[in-house]
Amino acid sequence: MKKKLKIFSYQNYLGMIKASQGSQMFRHLYVLENKQKKDILKNGELSCAYYVSSILKIFDLISQPHATVKSTIEDILKSGWQPTRKLKPGNVLVWQEKEFPNGTIHKHVGFYLGQDKAISHRYEKKMPIIHHFTYGQTQTGQLKRKIIQILTHPIIR
Repeated sequence: MKKKLKIFSYQNYLGMIKASQGSQMFRHLYVLENKQKKDILKNGELSCAYYVSSILKIFDLISQPHATVKSTIEDILKSGWQPTRKLKPGNVLVWQEKEFPNGTIHKHVGFYLGQDKAISHRYEKKMPIIHHFTYGQTQTGQLKRKIIQILTHPIIR
């Protein structure tokens, strides 16, 4: 007798997000630019969008992986995700832009894990790491990095 198995999409989605901590697999995205091979993620320095969009694509929650936060969010919204105010494990978080010492401004995206924790691909470590969902607070009680958007999908219960 053949058994019929049901795959639990949400649990597998969360499991993959949690298991991605420390992964080196989102560090590179090679393109051909002016007849030269180029790593546009700069060995993991610019990998947050590629990390998030790759996991979302594995579960067919968006159309394709992306190299920028802007194109990732556009695809997320076109793929049935909705803005929400309620934090649930698996939600996509978009943090406020941050200016770096060299003057560049970067957007940042990751996943909410629950219990005030998030996971995102950190430029310093060049891999996904778990951290406080607002990166903690300053001495005056301000959030270190404000969440500007929370996105949810029907897969997230």
